[in-house]
Amino acid sequence: IPQCPLSVPGLTWEFKDGRDQAIMAIPTRDMCYLECLNTAGCAGATWQLNDIAEGICFLFKEIEEYQPCHFCESAKAPLPVNDVCNAPEDKILDIQDTKNELDCIDRCARKSGECQFYSYFGEESILPNKCMLFKSCEDVTNAEGCPDIHSGEIQCFMPPQCSDYKVLDHFTRKNTFRQFHLCDTNDNIENIASPDWDEDGWYRVKGEAGSYIPEYEVPFQSCGTVHSGYLKDTHPVMYGETKNATVCFTDADEPCAFEKEIQ
Repeated sequence: IPQCPLSVPGLTWEFKDGRDQAIMAIPTRDMCYLECLNTAGCAGATWQLNDIAEGICFLFKEIEEYQPCHFCESAKAPLPVNDVCNAPEDKILDIQDTKNELDCIDRCARKSGECQFYSYFGEESILPNKCMLFKSCEDVTNAEGCPDIHSGEIQCFMPPQCSDYKVLDHFTRKNTFRQFHLCDTNDNIENIASPDWDEDGWYRVKGEAGSYIPEYEVPFQSCGTVHSGYLKDTHPVMYGETKNATVCFTDADEPCAFEKEIQ
C-alpha cells in the first residue's frame, strides 16, 4: 500500500475552457496520468468514467480548490526537477527497471515515505527504462545532450479532511464510561450536547476518547450516551482513502437497533 497516496477518488478541480484540456476516449486512469506527465505545464489530471466516450481525461494547468466529481479519480503531477538528481550514495534508495515514468513514480510512493524524488530514464536515454529513487535532491547534474530523462518530486495527494477536521477527545466517549446523559446533537441543549461536539463535519477521534470508532458491538448505555454507536464495517486500509460505512446504535434489546451512514 503506498505510504504516499498519488491519487484520490471523488475529487477534482475547477475546469476552465481555454486553459485546461479534455481528452476523449482514454480507457484507463493510468493512461490519463501518463498524458499529464507528457504534457508541458500539466499540474494535475482527472480521469472520469464515461459510457459514451469510454473515459475522459481532464488535464489542468492550475489546481486550486477541490470540488466533488462522480466516477472519477485525480492525481497531482510531480513537481518538475531540471536535469538529474545528483545525490550521495546514502541518499539513493534504489535503482530499478521500470516500464514508464508513472511506474517509477509509483515505486517512489511505495517506499514507506522515504522516497521524495525520482529520475526516470526513458527508452531513448542512456539508461533505458531505469528508475532512480532518492531521499533528497539537493543537487542536480546537467542532463543537456542526454534526452528522455525526467526527474521530479512526488506529491502526496491527501483529501482535505485528512488535515482539516474537528476533534472528538472527551473522556466520556470511552466505551468504559457508563453514564449516559450526553448526545451528539446540533441543538444547543444544556447538559445534553456532548462537550466536544461541533455540528456535522469531519471528525478525528483522539486523546482521552481513544483513537478510532470501535468495530465491535459496544454495550447499551455506554460511551456517555444511551444508544451507543459502533462501526458495522471496517476502517479504510489505504492512506487517504475515503470510505462509506454504517454505524450501528444499540438499545436494551437490539445490538443494532438503528443505523446511520457515514464516511
